[in-house]
Order: sequence, then structure tokens, then C-alpha cells
Amino acid sequence: MEKGKNQKIFESLPFRERNIVLALIIILLLTLLLGFMTYKEVQRERYYLWELARSEGLNIAFSIQALGPKFILNENILKEILLLLKKEEVSYIDICNDKGLILISTEEERGERTIQIFNPGKINFVNTQDKKGNRVLQVIKPFNLDINRPLDIWKILPIQNSYLVVGINLEGSYLLLSQTRRRIILNYGIIMALVLLGIYVIFKLQETYIVKKTLNEMKVYTSKLLETMGNAVISVDNKGIIKTFNRKSEEIFGKRREEALNKDCQEVLNLNIEGECIFKKCLLERENINQEIILEEKGLNKKIMEVNTSFLTGEWGEITGVVAEIRDVTEIKNLNEEIARNKRLTALGKLSAGIAHEIRNPLSSIRGLAQFVYNSFSKTDERKEDLNTIIQEVDRLNKLVVQVLDYAKVKELELTYFSINNLVNKIVELFKQEIKNKQIRFYLELCPDISQIQADEDQIRQILMNIIINAIQAISEKGEIKIKTEKCLIKGGSGLKLIIEDNGVGISEKDLNQIFDPFFSTKEQGSGLGLSIVYKLVEGHQGEIKVESKEGEGTKFIIYLPQKGGSNFAEDISGR
Repeated sequence: MEKGKNQKIFESLPFRERNIVLALIIILLLTLLLGFMTYKEVQRERYYLWELARSEGLNIAFSIQALGPKFILNENILKEILLLLKKEEVSYIDICNDKGLILISTEEERGERTIQIFNPGKINFVNTQDKKGNRVLQVIKPFNLDINRPLDIWKILPIQNSYLVVGINLEGSYLLLSQTRRRIILNYGIIMALVLLGIYVIFKLQETYIVKKTLNEMKVYTSKLLETMGNAVISVDNKGIIKTFNRKSEEIFGKRREEALNKDCQEVLNLNIEGECIFKKCLLERENINQEIILEEKGLNKKIMEVNTSFLTGEWGEITGVVAEIRDVTEIKNLNEEIARNKRLTALGKLSAGIAHEIRNPLSSIRGLAQFVYNSFSKTDERKEDLNTIIQEVDRLNKLVVQVLDYAKVKELELTYFSINNLVNKIVELFKQEIKNKQIRFYLELCPDISQIQADEDQIRQILMNIIINAIQAISEKGEIKIKTEKCLIKGGSGLKLIIEDNGVGISEKDLNQIFDPFFSTKEQGSGLGLSIVYKLVEGHQGEIKVESKEGEGTKFIIYLPQKGGSNFAEDISGR
């Protein structure tokens, strides 16, 4: 159970910490293993040198003993032989009796000295020191003579039951052992260093791999995140060169990524404040920008952009670039304006209906009384002309009241199937008769694939006539009016797109947002209800109306209608 608990603790550690713990365990085990191997190797070398010294001492002892009695029993010859056998690594050669008293020695000062024999009758190996303080291995071997013939007993007695003592100098062996130890430790140290270096390299390679993998994963994740964002994200370096341009940026600015990346932002993007690119302005003034900017690109509709910038910084806090998050708020702005307009129209409608009801009765009384007085005067009475003017103005006011009540009244749609193209042709033919005195030409582009539409024909006629009347009034003498029908994609079903465009005086930008408001008119004799009624009728068909205009260049009205009455109108914005 304890083992399982430790395993769980180990597995719960982060990846890098687990590797460090594992490496430390490996290093500890390797250190112990190499230390043990070093110790065993040194001990083996020590044993080898010890055995070598023992063999050397025994070889000398056996060589002396093999000389035979005729050499050994002659003391002078024996000394000569001992001196002859004494090698450089041999400190001394002694012959001692069974009490350890040295009888003969290659070193005169060792005479009459006593050595200790621990195991009498057996070979002894004793570690000691010589007169110079050198470490010496004494090989003490019983001196057994094989005597086959009678000899002088007095010559035999001194060396009977004696021992050969060979002192092997171990300093050379210890020096060699020390060198061997250093060599072994150095070898194992190099192996340990190489292993540690290998582990370090493995760790660095693993860390590099993990860092690269993490960076790649972060790069892929960031790339996917940028691509799926609903806002445009554009970044530039401190020279204004574009480095990031996501998919939404392509949609908003109508440019492919290849056309923008590694290009100067001033040349590629028309995102300026006071004629200067926002990125260059940020870098120059060292201040972030958080405001709305109107984007007007050739071939694109005017867009309102909400721009928020922030600086990119380096390792030391220095500014390395600017990143901007750009949000297209055009639709939100339009929707807010439409909501505000609807609220305004509803309030004005209710107010207008109340006022119209209150005005209508007095107007009827005024007209009736004026008519009565008018009829009571003679035909030659000059006052009849003034009364006629009163009656005409009252009729005009009454007409306006009727329009107001008509605007405020909620009308139910009388849906029928009819051809929109045929309706356009009829209305255009009607207006051609009324504008003979003006040099205005109609250009029709009616889509032949459009089948019948289900709508209130009278209301659609009123929509078209009101807009065409405005177009005719916007053209002073010579001009043209284009009417175009085409199919459009509508969620839930097919739709119809009506475009009515003129090249008249146009509408100023300050008036453009008010043209659908009741009683707003730029014409001296206008009531300001025509376009308000158009807006309300289009809305009643669950449609949508847009207007594009520039002062002095003309006006374009775009109407979207569902092809089947009563369906939810939600036109696919991508087609607009």
C-alpha cells in the first residue's frame, strides 16, 4: 500500500520534476555502482601487488634452499649468494634460528637482532618497516636442508631448524598501487562525467524538444484562436510592417493575407486618424488608441470600426510593435439607430394621431363655415377669392391630417400574388407621362427569373411611387433613374432585392440618418411623411430598407422583401 502511495505521489509530480527526480536516482545509483566498482578494482590491484610481492619473496627463498648443503654450509659462500640474490626491490635477506635470532644477513646492522615468528614451522608473511622507514613484506620460510651424506655436525647445527627471511620492499608496489588507484578513479571519474554530460544533454534535448513542441502547440493554438475570433486582429512591428492579419481582417478590409503581411501598414490599410495610420500614430506618440473610426474603402460599404490598440514589449520592456483589435460595429450601430428610430416613430405616430384627431374636427368646421360664406357672396365679390384660398389651405391641412392618420394607423396586409416586374413597368409608364417636361430617363434591369411575389400590391405600389417621386424631385432638369430587381438569399426562403437609384442632388451626411423620421423634409413644400410611410410599409412586410447617398452624386434605395408574405425576414449580410 505504501508503494502504491509513493507511486501516486511520483506520478502527481509535474513532468520536468519527475525527470529531475528520476535523474537524481539514476545518478545516485550510478555513483554507488561506480564507487563500488572503483573500490573492487583498487582492492584487486592491491591483492595482485601483494601476491606479486609474496611470490617474489618465496621465489628467492626457494632459490636459496635449492643451492644444496655444500654452498649453504659455507658461511662466506652463503653470504655471497645472499648478496647476489638481493635485488633492487629486496631490502634484505636473513637467516634466523627458530627463536627469531638473525644468524646471517645481507645487512650487517641486522646481525644479532630478533624477529617475531607468529606461526613456527610454517610460512609467515609479516608487514613491517626497514631502517629507512620503507614498508616491507617479510616472507619467513622454514629453512629445511635435505642432507643425504654425513656432514660435520658442528656446521649443520647453527642452521638446523632455521628460517629464511626475505624482506620485499613494498614502496614501489604502493607507488604503483597509488598510480593505479588514480588511474582507476580518473577513468571512472571520466565515465561519471560522460554519463552526467549525457544526462545533461538528454535533459537539454528533451527540454528543447518540449519547448519547441510547446511553442508549436501555442503557435497552432494562437493561430486557430486568431482565425476563429469574431474581431480583426492586426499587429505591426516597430517599423509599421504588418506581422499578423487574421481571417476577420481579410473580411473587413477586403484584402487577402498575402497582400497585407510584411507590407507597410500605411500603404495597405486605410485605417487613419487625421490622415495618419493608427499604428504609426501609436508608435510615434507612444499612446494607445481606443475609439471608433469610419472605414471607407473603394468597392466596400462604409463601415464603423471600434479600434483598441496595445503595445507589444520585449524582454526588457522596450516597445517592439503594436497590436490592434478591430471590431466591426456597423450592424450594431445600424440596429441601435433602427431601434431608436422605431421608438421615435412609434412615439411620433401616437402623438401625431392624437393631434390629427383634435385638428380634424375644427378643420371641418372652418371649411364648412368658409364654404357657407363663400356661397353667400355674389360672384363678383372680391372676398370670394380670399375665402377660396382659406378653403384650399384647409383642404391641404386636411390632406396632411389624413396622411398623419394613415401613417399612425396599423394596416393589415392584403396579401396577393403578383409580378413585381409588371408592377414596376406600369409605374414607370405612368411617370413617363408626367415627366415629359423633364429630361429624365428610366433604365430598367428586371431579373427575368423572379416569379410572382406574395405581398400587398397597393402598399408595394405606394412604396415604389414615393421613392420614384423623391428621385424625380431630386433631379433638377436632366438625369436618370435606374430600377433593378434581383434575387437575394433570405434565411427561411427566397427573397427579392429592389434597387432604385438616381443621379440627383443626393442627401447630406447629416440628414442621412433622419430621412425616415416623420415630418423631416429638405423640400420647402414637403410634408416629411413620404419616406416615413415607405419605411413603415417595408417594415410591415417584414422587410428592410437601406439608403446610400452622397451629396451631389445621387441616392440609392435598396429594399429587401421576402418573396412569400409573412415569412421572417433575415437577409444574409454577406450578399449585401
